[in-house]
Amino acid sequence: MFSTGITLRLSNLDNVIARSPDEGVYTYQASVIAEKGTPGIRSLLREYNLDRTWWDYPHPLRVGYLWPLAAVMKITNNKDIQIGSYISCFFSIATLLLIIVVGLRFFNLWITLYALLFLSVSPMALAIARRTWQDAMIGFIGFLLVYLSCEITRDSRKIIWYIIFILAGSYYILVKTTCALIYFLCIAWILCVLFIKEKAYLKGLICIASIAIGSGITIIYLAYLAGGIPAIVEPVKNMLEAAKTSTYRIEYCTGKWYEFFELLWITAPLNTMLCFIGIGMTFLTAKSYKEIPACASCKNRGAVLGIVLFMIIFMTIILATQILSLNLRYISVLYAPFYLAGGLGFCHMLSFLKAKLKNSYFSNLIVVIAVAMIIVAIKDYQNFQKIIVRSGIKDLSIGLIRQSVSAKTVR
Repeated sequence: MFSTGITLRLSNLDNVIARSPDEGVYTYQASVIAEKGTPGIRSLLREYNLDRTWWDYPHPLRVGYLWPLAAVMKITNNKDIQIGSYISCFFSIATLLLIIVVGLRFFNLWITLYALLFLSVSPMALAIARRTWQDAMIGFIGFLLVYLSCEITRDSRKIIWYIIFILAGSYYILVKTTCALIYFLCIAWILCVLFIKEKAYLKGLICIASIAIGSGITIIYLAYLAGGIPAIVEPVKNMLEAAKTSTYRIEYCTGKWYEFFELLWITAPLNTMLCFIGIGMTFLTAKSYKEIPACASCKNRGAVLGIVLFMIIFMTIILATQILSLNLRYISVLYAPFYLAGGLGFCHMLSFLKAKLKNSYFSNLIVVIAVAMIIVAIKDYQNFQKIIVRSGIKDLSIGLIRQSVSAKTVR
């Protein structure tokens, strides 16, 4: 399945019909940085702040993505817009590898196989893996932070996990402003473990101080690039100001909070249903962890609950504050947890059927279910081809996906 996921990502790199404006902007910014280095960032920032027409697009201080993109351009001596899609493909494949690690470490083999299968064919994951967007990188590093939080939850004594966590989180802030929210949620998760569960107050204070130092270095670096702390805030403020009147955002990316789940249902209906079952059953059986298929070991229970709570809190903040639009691109950090939670729901359903059926009947049913899962996975990939590839949509916003589905239905 891992090889299938790689094959599908590589085979769809060259079938992008039209590029989005953001892809063109990232490519332009990275090409300037590749040519001029740090002075190029400053010139881009001046250009961005002075010209209001740029405010509808990503600002040039997202250097956590732009530096690697510029580096690949220099190494390959190629500044084509497709260069960024190779980076996205790399991080999408890396996420497949990481979901295997997380699945086997904190869940079980069946949940891992389920999650790997459906992430491999996921329409939203495949969509960002072929584009010059930063979302695949955001998804991977964010999921890496979730994984490190799980490791610290399982054993808070290993210093190496803290070091990697702080290094990854400090860099993550450089990729996009909203990455700070994901990093903060993981920090809160770890501090809850240290202060509430472990009562390790000194370790918690040292952790806070270390995180503050790492984040402080990141902010100082951004201030150096931009020319001061106020210069960091200005482009973000300009983007937020433009977003209020953005025609595209208003027409294609807005709606009621519950409509976000319509996007998940359109692209991955079975997993959406199983994800809700998995989350619900995790809380219903929270007092009896032996009933949770993922929690064979008591050391894993905190990690599993942590992932579920992370998903719920992240989505609640986004939907309640409207920080992000109704766009599947912006929840890439939840792609892997979404399918792991679906795997939880799948295992709960299997446990229910096993309790109700005789062993001989259940063994035969397993074969039928396995075939059904493969058929559903093929259907999810067909959704990717029909809704995203053939329609040529340039984004994963609710308006564009609805249009694509409507057009498909009419044909």
